[in-house]
Amino acid sequence: MSDPESKATTSSLSSSSPVKRTVDSSIRHSATRTGTTRSRQDDEDDVRETWIGPMPVVDFLDEFMQCDGLEPLPEDGANGVFAEMWASDSEEPLTENGLLDKFVDLINSDERLPGFKLVFTGNNPDKKARTKLRPDVCVYPADHDVKGNRTDFLKLEMFMEFKKSPGADLFRDPTGKSESQKTYESFVVTGHGEHAKKQRRGQIVGYAAEACAKQHRVHLFSIEITGPFARLFLWDRSATVVTARFNYCDQPRLLLDFFRQFSRISPRARGRDTTVEEASDEETQVARAAFEKEGFEDRLDKDHPTMKMNVHDEASSTTRSFIIGKPETEPLSMIGRATKAYVAVDLETTDVIFLKDSWRVSAPGMEKEGHILRTLNEAGVRNVPKLLCSGDVGGDGAQQTKSFALIAKEWRCGDKAITPHTHYRQVVNVVARSIYTFTSSKQLVQVIHDAFHAHRDAVEKCKILHRDISTGNILITKGGRGLLIDWDLSKDMSNTEARQLGRTGTWLFMSARLLQNPKKVHEIQDDMESFVHVLFYVALCYTSHSIAPDLSLGDIITRLFYQATQLEDGSYTGGDGKFAAFVDQSVTKQVQFSCNIMHDLIRILLNYVREWLIFCNPPDSLRGSDLADDEEQASCPLDRVRFRDHNAMDNLITKALTLPDSRWPEKEVVALHTFTVTKKTNGKKRSSTSRASSKRSLELSESESSISRKRRTRARGSSLSYHSHMDSIDEGHH
Repeated sequence: MSDPESKATTSSLSSSSPVKRTVDSSIRHSATRTGTTRSRQDDEDDVRETWIGPMPVVDFLDEFMQCDGLEPLPEDGANGVFAEMWASDSEEPLTENGLLDKFVDLINSDERLPGFKLVFTGNNPDKKARTKLRPDVCVYPADHDVKGNRTDFLKLEMFMEFKKSPGADLFRDPTGKSESQKTYESFVVTGHGEHAKKQRRGQIVGYAAEACAKQHRVHLFSIEITGPFARLFLWDRSATVVTARFNYCDQPRLLLDFFRQFSRISPRARGRDTTVEEASDEETQVARAAFEKEGFEDRLDKDHPTMKMNVHDEASSTTRSFIIGKPETEPLSMIGRATKAYVAVDLETTDVIFLKDSWRVSAPGMEKEGHILRTLNEAGVRNVPKLLCSGDVGGDGAQQTKSFALIAKEWRCGDKAITPHTHYRQVVNVVARSIYTFTSSKQLVQVIHDAFHAHRDAVEKCKILHRDISTGNILITKGGRGLLIDWDLSKDMSNTEARQLGRTGTWLFMSARLLQNPKKVHEIQDDMESFVHVLFYVALCYTSHSIAPDLSLGDIITRLFYQATQLEDGSYTGGDGKFAAFVDQSVTKQVQFSCNIMHDLIRILLNYVREWLIFCNPPDSLRGSDLADDEEQASCPLDRVRFRDHNAMDNLITKALTLPDSRWPEKEVVALHTFTVTKKTNGKKRSSTSRASSKRSLELSESESSISRKRRTRARGSSLSYHSHMDSIDEGHH
């Protein structure tokens, strides 16, 4: 995870990528470094409102499992196949594992899934997975060497979950045809007392997300068995298709036909991305030599197969091939853009480049990032990557999410919005490292200033607003300068129409006003404020200052960057911590940075933010919360507000950087402080990230609580998943 918890020591262009869950929900993070711990609740939150069902099983087979030349089962070829599974000669009923063993043997022994085998993996997690994930059954190619019945997400073709009790079913099919019985909430059991089912849904979401992160996939199949009943699933980056529940003991043909068709359809129909293939020995040697020359030899790892990935270039209508090893980032979420980032080798030139593989939102008005980068490059925008090639995977026959085509089916419960996604790749010429690898306060300021210039150029030369200024999107080049990346959420400023509802940005660094009001139009000043938040946050986490890390630092960071309030509709609003702290200047009075230039710079920049917040809020509301110093300041005219454009902030940082080196610390220790972030909403602990032994937790001040109550009414109807911002330090997009 590209955050203070694991400061990057390897070079990567980005661990950031936006992911759109639904039209009326937030955009959450999709990429993180491997090894991040996740809870089942996190995974269940990821796919909230994206279950599509109950699809008739026959329709499911016809839609996704079509294969030519498959002979039908003989009349007596299915009857009673699974009945014996539930028959026991013993007086004691079979345990859940005993029933599962019977099921696995029944399918494997009679070769009902030719070319594949079922393996009971429920006791043996994948040691390379982000957590100890272990589906009950993994389906592997028949020739795969399964050591110790181990879960292997890199090799599985499908997974299964098995429960003995029919009551463990995760969904509830409508009993009638009336619209009142076909609500989303009635199908996806979300009522009081359904915590266990939410946890189990999160469990299978985690399995699907891990498999799709480890492999190159377009979609994935799975099966859920509860007693004598079963459901079939198809997972892709837009939604999860769930079939109606069927009794596989009474209707064995449905399940047997699924197995038979699965074994005969093409790898692409099973969900494999066929534009990626294993690299030859010769190609691997070329890549190894190129990586070693540039210091990236660790990208070829025995635990990650070396692959050749094809990229369709829309500009030239050609296909280029690149060698990739282990990814810089892997997506946590099953739903969304699911960015995978690679340091790769161009087979044609043997140059080491950066390749980004993602699922772009296919909604009207969403311009492709490659088009945006090309515009920025042609306009001479400073400090942005140079585009080499980009395009939809598959060209004219682009890979798109299958689930979106089913949203209007009459059998579907509810009408929750689903976002279509198209597989997309782009290649740029530069490989950079995380902002967290800065070596001095001056370099940190310089890197942010360089990114600020990119932002200013894009606005002034191209009328393009970035809209996601974050630590994940500001990187350090080999020469130690700043780079602003990830322009796929940027927007043409001449287009005033909303392309999608909800906030755009990374929660920790979004402006206070955007967090408080998800319907607010994203303005230049919101991005400028985000630059200030990035500088302040990184300086707090890594540089020397007066705040005791094990006592107060976690409280301040929680208050400013993590604060959130849950609304009645389950969505979240925030920004009250930032608003109150900056307007009443309580934070700047507490923090004294050891680097005097850094201290003065942050203090003045925070005052710029304060001016803007006061300017944008009516004096009456400020006086009501005891935050305004006086009416004159609260009604400051625009021409006196230094945040009205880029000039004042640009000049201020330039002045700081031109001060003599003797004014900057000669020997400076840059290291991550240990602290605890306690994440609370509405006074209740939601989750926490441990940094140290501090047990203090932050409660909102009286003024912040007052503001929260006002925002709670103002923001009703928004939809923002708590985990979409609280559990991703800098990769998320909301």
